[in-house]
Amino acid sequence: MSDAHELDRRSQRTRKAIFEAFTRLVFTHRYSAIRTSDLIEEAGVGRSTFYEHFRNKDDVMVWAVDPIFEPLAEAGAGRASLPHLHFVLDHLWERRALARVMFEPPLGPKLQRKLASMIELRLGADRGGTVPAALLATASAASQLAMLRLWLTGEVACEPAILAGQLTEKRA
Repeated sequence: MSDAHELDRRSQRTRKAIFEAFTRLVFTHRYSAIRTSDLIEEAGVGRSTFYEHFRNKDDVMVWAVDPIFEPLAEAGAGRASLPHLHFVLDHLWERRALARVMFEPPLGPKLQRKLASMIELRLGADRGGTVPAALLATASAASQLAMLRLWLTGEVACEPAILAGQLTEKRA
């Protein structure tokens, strides 16, 4: 086995341990009360090992939302899967107290940038439009996250299926 392969496997194990620790802490503590040192201790990794992979707990959250953001990014690029999107909405609704944290600074803007970059990647540079993909992706991410925030905080109520349908509507 090559050294690079072993490093990759070790890196994957470390990230998995950090993710699992993050998940345990997020479901047993308020997000704002979790310190990076708590996460390091819970994961059973060294400080330097943690900081090789992440800068802080917000970076872990941004990395951990990939599976949740995948269907949103697909929707933002006009390639939504309603069943996947509905599944994500149900997941977020069941964990809405935690999901609301996603919209608070400093995490909210970081997550919006992440979703925008995921959408932009899916839009591609060769889409032939006159509006830059980055602008469309950022607008789509902001719109999606605004709708999610309004829905999860109870400011605007609607059925998940209606929200899923709105999130999949083609923009621009």
